[in-house]
This record gives sequence, C-alpha cells and structure tokens, in this order.
Amino acid sequence: MSMTLQTKKMHELYEECKRIGISETSDVIEEAQSAEEAEFFAKAFDIILQQKQKNVVAEKRF
Repeated sequence: MSMTLQTKKMHELYEECKRIGISETSDVIEEAQSAEEAEFFAKAFDIILQQKQKNVVAEKRF
C-alpha cells in the first residue's frame, strides 16, 4: 500500500519527534513561532514520552 504525500509527511514528523532527546524538547518549545505551535510541540513530546514510558514498564526496566 502506497502512502499519500500527507501521510508520508506525518510519518516523517513522528519519526523526527522520536529522535529528539528529552533535553532538546524545551529548546524546541521555546523556539516555537507561536503559543499554539509551542503547545503542539509540548503535546507531541508528551505522547512520545508516554510511549517510551510504556515500553520501559512493559520490558520491566524500572
């Protein structure tokens, strides 16, 4: 199944968010061009962090 251009862009955004380290998130949020953009980034990073935490718990690495 072929991805649409929009789906491909969203997938690339997801992968990029996963690559950004926890220490870099505050920089990205501070450099947002608007409050709305900063909120979007914060929520995206929250979701990625939740997924990472879920994996740690599932793998019993705590």
